[in-house]
Amino acid sequence: MYRSYYLFGALALLGWISLADGEPKKLVVFNSIECTLRNNVFPKIECQLYSRTALNVFVTIDDQKAADKLVGVCDVKLMNKGQNKSTHIKNLRLDFCQLKKHTDTRSLLGAYYQAIRRAVVNFPDKCPFQKNTTYFVNRFNFIGQDIPQYLPEANYTFSGKIYANNKLGLEVKLTGGYYEVRNLSVYTNPLL
Repeated sequence: MYRSYYLFGALALLGWISLADGEPKKLVVFNSIECTLRNNVFPKIECQLYSRTALNVFVTIDDQKAADKLVGVCDVKLMNKGQNKSTHIKNLRLDFCQLKKHTDTRSLLGAYYQAIRRAVVNFPDKCPFQKNTTYFVNRFNFIGQDIPQYLPEANYTFSGKIYANNKLGLEVKLTGGYYEVRNLSVYTNPLL
């Protein structure tokens, strides 16, 4: 008799887990990333998708001069699912020297700052970024609480220019979308 209670309890738990896993969840998904060096400010850069929901960036600062300023200027193009119209968000400015000081706001820019703060490994609390040093952005991703609730499902193209000491050093292009998905493991498992 006790075995049947345990068996029933185990089956109920298994059923609950399988139903919970099948519930759709909204994720920011990355389809591709391209990084292009534009100057010798960054002698080495590596960008890669860790999974469909996370990416890694490794950048080395020039061995001649520390970076007193490190700023990103980004444009985002959102194409709402099922519509022909697109929304452009231009000139989002990300000051990497002020990552720790930025307030937690429920906005698109606030979401970027929160995601970057979680992913940076060895960034300094304030500038300068030391010369001849490699800095890591490890498994950059967005979690559900980061994304403003008003954002509909959409594809996006993110274009960013990273300036160090007022020189364009790097261009980043990222494509993907904000989708409702059922099978999280397809998107969160590391890419081989």
